Amino acid sequence: MKRFLVIGLGRFGMSLAETLYAEGAEVIAVDERADKVEEIKERVSHAVQLDGMDGEALKSVGANDVDAAIIAIGENLEASVVTTVILRELGLSEIIVRAYTEREKRILHLVGASRVIFIEQEMGRRLGKTYSGNAILDYIELTPTHSIVQWEVPKNLIDVSLGELNVTEKWGLNLFAIKKADGASKNFAWRKEQDRLIFNPDDAYCIEEGDVLILVGKNKELTRFTDQKKGLFKDFGKK
Repeated sequence: MKRFLVIGLGRFGMSLAETLYAEGAEVIAVDERADKVEEIKERVSHAVQLDGMDGEALKSVGANDVDAAIIAIGENLEASVVTTVILRELGLSEIIVRAYTEREKRILHLVGASRVIFIEQEMGRRLGKTYSGNAILDYIELTPTHSIVQWEVPKNLIDVSLGELNVTEKWGLNLFAIKKADGASKNFAWRKEQDRLIFNPDDAYCIEEGDVLILVGKNKELTRFTDQKKGLFKDFGKK
């Protein structure tokens, strides 16, 4: 089981801590505000009121023994910097910090942050991809050049085999899994109602209505592949 430390329980920090815990991780959530700690205490492994700039306090809750720490303090650069330095001194190598400007990003990297994130920018890109009209249901940026998307296949790809689609050789993408729509699949007999993902599907698999392809690859290739306005799949489905 992975262990995470989340420092700062604003909307972002609280949502992150709750999600990590719901996914089965051990989560230590800390904030200097007692009301925030009280609010989240039933939805994480441990919730503690303390100052993130207090090294001894962080060590006392096991901050030196987590897989990763996420600093979500908010618009307080000094607190984020000091906390980053303390966590680095405690021996953590994976320290993720929220920032608001490029200048803050550079400073945080200099003092030891392994990754700096801009929540507003990342959410903006994610929403933009989701509402782009290219049938992208969700989008997660993995690096500045690579992403993972959930793409609902157009109707003219129904009954087309994955071998015909050939996303790896033709498009330079990796098909991670297929997410099934509700209901039984004519290709597979589901043993459990919750089974909804087909990992590493065979080339012989034929796409069904409602299928969602989970694709990983370069952003430019993902955009080219999912851009239905260009009619890249217009010849599929014609007999």
